[in-house]
Amino acid sequence: MDYRINSIDLFARDICPPRMDFTIGKGQSLFPEWMRTNVEVRVRLDSADGRTAFGCSADWPSFGWLDKRTEVQPRQKLKELLVLVGAARDAFIANAQFDTPFDCWWQTRTEFLQQDRVRSAVPLCSSFAMALIERALVDAWCRIEGVSFHAALSQNGLSFQPERIHPELKGFSLANGWPREPLGRVNIRHTIGLNDPLTQRDVSDENRLDDGQPHTLEDYVAQDGIQYFKIKVCGGGSQDLDRLQQIWRVIQSVNPRITLDGNEAWDDAAEFGDFVKTLAHELPEIFERILYIEQPLNRLRTLDTGTSSAIQAISLLKPLIIDEADGHLHAFAEATQIGYQGVSHKNCKGLFKSLANFALCKSRNRNDQKSLFLSAEDLTNMPMVALQQDFAVLAALGLRDAERNAHHFFPGLAHLSESEQRLAIEHHPDLYEEQNGERFMRIENGTVDITSLATSGLGVAVEPDWGSMASLDEWAAGLK
Repeated sequence: MDYRINSIDLFARDICPPRMDFTIGKGQSLFPEWMRTNVEVRVRLDSADGRTAFGCSADWPSFGWLDKRTEVQPRQKLKELLVLVGAARDAFIANAQFDTPFDCWWQTRTEFLQQDRVRSAVPLCSSFAMALIERALVDAWCRIEGVSFHAALSQNGLSFQPERIHPELKGFSLANGWPREPLGRVNIRHTIGLNDPLTQRDVSDENRLDDGQPHTLEDYVAQDGIQYFKIKVCGGGSQDLDRLQQIWRVIQSVNPRITLDGNEAWDDAAEFGDFVKTLAHELPEIFERILYIEQPLNRLRTLDTGTSSAIQAISLLKPLIIDEADGHLHAFAEATQIGYQGVSHKNCKGLFKSLANFALCKSRNRNDQKSLFLSAEDLTNMPMVALQQDFAVLAALGLRDAERNAHHFFPGLAHLSESEQRLAIEHHPDLYEEQNGERFMRIENGTVDITSLATSGLGVAVEPDWGSMASLDEWAAGLK
């Protein structure tokens, strides 16, 4: 065995109060103190020849998106999710010695899914738990070998074998599948929540922000030059149409590119089809600029073959992608048989899973002249670790626009320690900037420069300040 996991430590990092609340799907996301944390992971990795390195990962435990069971209370959902994270840590420790990162992940995942508590869990929650440790392991491996994530893919140092996930990819080579160079710049696709203020008229004096950052949609267009927009819809028919018309008045001057996100708002495919047809007829200017529509149906209905005829008919008008329904390794492959053309990439759903979906798109598009694709979506990726690691994957996959919302809903880098903030500016001046003593993500002409993320590891040049965090086990024990 060439590598050994020395230790895996789990931490909780407090997050500042949000700049504003936001509404998605059919419910409002509020942020009481007990919800405001990031889970952060540290892996210590040793090589057989005596080298050593740390690896890290982080994610906001967004149980409200991962787990939409109405019969389970929010605190219980969070507790169950953190139990799964601990179980994933234990599963990787049990496979501490390995030859390649992919082999370690494959073996560990198999054993992890055999546990009773995992089999009974919401699939996205299990994926989230595995993905946290998976990314930290890949980060540590890249550091110990002194390569960037893009270089690791190009040289197949991770020993990624997509045919073990999708057997149809046997014999398919990804040697020329990745971009020759990682992307250096990504377009920001701005999230417009159901209640987000569109103009200054929508902001009361008591709710007006004074942090120097954009607040309303018109602010983001004017100050950051945003041209890509992700608009939340709620399945409300005329309510959605009215909201879209209001948004159009604000963004029409910038020749916008738009995606719609249903967040499982529809239970019936035919009703969703009626909405799409009405939208095309009543708001043609908006409709022609829609790139795709994300996760319109309830996740439990998405892979129902009985919806195939309706989904295929809608797909002739606009491509459809899955997101919340992407709960297991083969969900995207199953969805393509129904009529969906795309799947979201989110680091929280699994790194190797996204690589396999990327390979599936490459293979089928080449052989069948289909138009399958990955999109880049967000799970409120907070700086540094979660945001930078997701950008690093997008750069390697060549995904040129990405939903980003943490900078919109939360106050920049304020949740990081002072030393982390200073080092973030020092090592990633292309991605972050300082304004009036505060640090924020730097958006210029609607894009961010991510060139500095082509560093050893998975996009993070600075080791997190572990001493500024609490043990996740201790933090979780405080949940009543």
